[in-house]
Amino acid sequence: MPDFVIPFKPGIYRKCLTSFLLLGLALFLSACATGNRLTPAQVELSGDGGEVAIVWDSMPRTAPLPPLDHAALLLPVHFGSSEEKIFYMQLDLGHASTVFYSNKWKAIAEKYQFVNSGDKLAAINFKLGDMQVLAKNISIMQHEGTDIDWSKGNIEVIGTIGADLIDGRVVVLDFKKDIVQFARERQGLHSANSKFQPFSFSGRRIVMPVTFDGEEKTVMYDSSSGALSWISNEKTFQRLAKKDARPAAFAIRPWDKILTAHTVETSAEVTVGGIRLPVKEISYIEDVGFLQELAISGLGSAGMVGNKLFLGKKLIIDTRKLEIALEE
Repeated sequence: MPDFVIPFKPGIYRKCLTSFLLLGLALFLSACATGNRLTPAQVELSGDGGEVAIVWDSMPRTAPLPPLDHAALLLPVHFGSSEEKIFYMQLDLGHASTVFYSNKWKAIAEKYQFVNSGDKLAAINFKLGDMQVLAKNISIMQHEGTDIDWSKGNIEVIGTIGADLIDGRVVVLDFKKDIVQFARERQGLHSANSKFQPFSFSGRRIVMPVTFDGEEKTVMYDSSSGALSWISNEKTFQRLAKKDARPAAFAIRPWDKILTAHTVETSAEVTVGGIRLPVKEISYIEDVGFLQELAISGLGSAGMVGNKLFLGKKLIIDTRKLEIALEE
């Protein structure tokens, strides 16, 4: 069972329930997508950490929405020497465990003579940028797609890096320089006037405090939700839609589950760590209505947020001290 204790002192019961419901929604979406429960993986970085450059994947959207240049946050990994082919994995801090995709892993295992042990890897070493990674108990997920193209110029996404990579560490998502930094301590990674706030990391889900719609609330941060800036419920979606704005519906695909997202422009703003941010677009997801309404209700939750909200900013997440900060 995951630990649902929330580190916020005021209103602890209410916030525990809020976080539980958010976690339940996230787990529900993951269960819909994966069809099973994953055993938590263990992913360790050697040394004190380092930094790696972000590669952004783009995505077209239904008119009147513009295409997205920051649809997926990809990080480079490789298994052999640095001269060999570089692969990519999506950084998904909304998913508790790192996984490889079955259709890609089979080809990699044959190429590098890894033991292909069905749906689970006891241990595997690979490099994330220049950092050595030891991954244990990694699941091999069924995933649609073709075999690997071994030419060096194309982007092959072979899996997902989950929140297990940052468990007990500091991660800095620098969306100004388009780099991700990993460290044991946050010293030297933030400015002197950064305003750190407590957040929840229960079940390896990042639930942070915000001020939204004039009230103190919480949101879950999901770094894989690049296509969506703010995910709320249908009622909030309708209330905060910009007057005369035309909503659009388009398909999103978490894992191999196809869902429909409804998105519309909004003038709403949110304050994170003392910084006011325009939400710009608000969305709700079809076919998860009951749990979505339950999780995003009058219990202090405002929904889920993706990377789009923080573009041009620097997000610092310290899972050791359970504190989070945002910098301009």
